[in-house]
Amino acid sequence: MSEVLVKLERMFATTELDQLTALAGRVAAADEHGLADDDLLTGVRAIEAARRFLDAAEGSMLAELDARGTTDIVSGLRTAGWLAHETGISPGSAHARLQLGRVLRTDLPTTDVAVREGRLPHDRARVMAGAVNERIVTEFQQMEASLIAESERMTFRDWSQRVRLVAGLLDEDGTEPRLTPESNRLSLHTGADGVHLNGVLVGDWAITTRQAIEDTADDLFRQYRRDAEITGGEATIPNRAALRALALAELCRRGLMVDANGTAVKVPKTEAMLVVNLDTPDLVYVDDMPLIRWSDTALACDPEVRAIILNSLGVPLDMGREIRHANKEQRRALKARDGGCVFPGCGMRPEHCDAHHVAQWIRDHGATDVKCMVFLCRHHHGVVHRRGWDIHIGDDGWCWITMPSGAAMWCQRRGEQRAGPPPALAA
Repeated sequence: MSEVLVKLERMFATTELDQLTALAGRVAAADEHGLADDDLLTGVRAIEAARRFLDAAEGSMLAELDARGTTDIVSGLRTAGWLAHETGISPGSAHARLQLGRVLRTDLPTTDVAVREGRLPHDRARVMAGAVNERIVTEFQQMEASLIAESERMTFRDWSQRVRLVAGLLDEDGTEPRLTPESNRLSLHTGADGVHLNGVLVGDWAITTRQAIEDTADDLFRQYRRDAEITGGEATIPNRAALRALALAELCRRGLMVDANGTAVKVPKTEAMLVVNLDTPDLVYVDDMPLIRWSDTALACDPEVRAIILNSLGVPLDMGREIRHANKEQRRALKARDGGCVFPGCGMRPEHCDAHHVAQWIRDHGATDVKCMVFLCRHHHGVVHRRGWDIHIGDDGWCWITMPSGAAMWCQRRGEQRAGPPPALAA
């Protein structure tokens, strides 16, 4: 039994949790038409009070689950995605609940206490969380208690404006002088060990870039930590400097997916000239980069070649071993079949997905055929490559996943998971 369940059982008897659920069910089933006005007023107040405590408990538990990476280890889904999948709420609502729990946990300790004690509703806590940022967090914490006290006697609109005004005044105290775009500079040159970057960013450019890199590095750290836990420590966690470098590369990859207007989304694709020595075919030169091992590069999943086999409409779908990267027509076919990432509970759109070879290109000598590929987002593409995880595909194009525990589950198509048990694998 997990540590979370053990601690929950210490906090509550199982019968008490069952009684809580049963009581909520009876309240929901009550005939409101037969209640007096006073009963209705009292009931709404009581339900709101109970909701505050339940929302506080859920937010703190979600933040703890996220910090531990539990949902990714257990189900392969990040915390917000797991919540949306388990409960059926919208991904946006799930992310908002998790984000509030994170901010209360890390930046707003006094607000967190007020929420847990039922003195501050979640709507007002979200106002506080939306106002604070890393530049003013220390000063804002000094204002928390007074803002919470003012909340008890002010309308939501007036109080929200008050909170934003306070945050704006604090932020103005720390603003930097106006700087021009030319104040930023960046140089790149290729050395024997890779590409070297050197430069300076100032003002808002610096704040935005640093925040983006640090946030993405945090996400990568959590992913590497989950991998390490799943593999028993065989998958190592890079140091912080390496995580920042990987985060910058990941942000550049994402940037290639969006045009200059920030609207049109396209599949990220790196173009490079590969030089292969037939005596050592797994060692390649990429442009003017130093010698690298082919299987160690992300390009191993997305190189460029040409197509051969056509379907009945003349569209090339089966390419065999002639190419490795799914072409445009194949991606259209995968989009029509899968609708996006096939991992259960994931809502990533097809434009952001990789065409994953179910029979891997190097390990299994797999073919670049639509019937042998599935759409996976970048995160879940990494999940199925972890030790103990695997994805399989049937003749009807439906996929299922086996996990390190040996359990199996159907994948989804166009957001709908297939019912029933998946096929048993031959021993």
